[in-house]
Amino acid sequence: LVEDITDYGILTVAMMDPSIFEIRCNGKEIKVEKDGRIVDLTDNEGNIISFSSVEQQDIVMRKLLGDVRLTPKDSLPNSRTVEGYRIAAVHSSRISPDPSDPTAQAYHAFVLRKFRKTKMSLDEIVRNRTLSDNMARFLSLVTAGGLTFCTVGPTASGKTTTNNSILQAVPPSTRTVLIQNPSEIDLRKKDSSGRVYNDVLHLEAIDKENPTSKDATMENLMIHSLRLSPTFMCLGELRTNKEFKLGLQIGQAGHPFNCTYHAWDSHEAIKRYLVAYLSESGNEPSHLALDTITSIIDIIIVQKRLKDGSRKIVQISEVLGVSDNNRERAEINDLYIFDVDADPIYDDAGNVIEIRGRHKRVGKLRGRAIQKFKFEGVRSSDYEFIMRDIDEDEEETYTGENVYLGRVR
Repeated sequence: LVEDITDYGILTVAMMDPSIFEIRCNGKEIKVEKDGRIVDLTDNEGNIISFSSVEQQDIVMRKLLGDVRLTPKDSLPNSRTVEGYRIAAVHSSRISPDPSDPTAQAYHAFVLRKFRKTKMSLDEIVRNRTLSDNMARFLSLVTAGGLTFCTVGPTASGKTTTNNSILQAVPPSTRTVLIQNPSEIDLRKKDSSGRVYNDVLHLEAIDKENPTSKDATMENLMIHSLRLSPTFMCLGELRTNKEFKLGLQIGQAGHPFNCTYHAWDSHEAIKRYLVAYLSESGNEPSHLALDTITSIIDIIIVQKRLKDGSRKIVQISEVLGVSDNNRERAEINDLYIFDVDADPIYDDAGNVIEIRGRHKRVGKLRGRAIQKFKFEGVRSSDYEFIMRDIDEDEEETYTGENVYLGRVR
């Protein structure tokens, strides 16, 4: 009992293990994502760990949820642990009973997502083979070049980690405002005395029923942010239709921004933005809305978690505008893709242990991004490699060297 109250009981090992990034409780059973794979939670001797009683689970969950209540009335809470980890819970009253054992005790469910205590840099992510050296070199330029970019993909695909690494390349003199719910990206740069020397402001939004205009919701902070002298803005994850619309208004005001949301590929990312925007904007013709969206978003990054547990950037695309042949379709110029070029490798149990493929460049930069680079003082020699014609013998590398092209980190 003392261990359960002062610590996290049977979850303590998982909470402390840096190789575990997600804890999933599906009732009394517990799964964890460890080293990219979903496995049962086990103790040091390899025995599977599960909750032995509802009372035991309640004690642990009260510690995890803090001041947030989990009751039949408040059955779907979101919270943060004292470490800052995100947790989404479901009360046992919302869990369907087991038809083979309808009188069994009802347990709660939750998913707890951890984050790294240290920021991963682009060169580290390259060495993990999430993307190649040249892909990282290009992405290290997007913030310095004043480009608006969206990072999309499914839940738990690693979008936030990738964004955090890209945004570390924001020049210290660039006035940067971050609005997140919850805060996951930290861009503070400190000197040897601990002083934050870059011009950055971190804002955290709250969720609140029936908010007033004075409450720090995501929407209110996005509206207020234009009064905070931003040059570049990080909007975290866009969720509501109003947030998508406000993001576009920020872009129309001349402020490049970054955001994440869920989409399958680059074309679907534009469609998702368009549908959300039109749902909020009323009767605006879709082709005019599409023209506005494609004139503001410059780059789309698509990241996925593959069946073998690895996380890959599978597409980096340049948004050129609206297609000349169809004003209802965006013109997308793919720059890099992850090409699955061989059958997967399975283990003896039939599990996929490797998705075989390679990153490759399939296009060259040719839109307004070039002009933006010039106006923002990015040297042409820094992006010359992505302006060349495609060479079939071109091979992507994963050394993590010279990723930042001499730019200040």
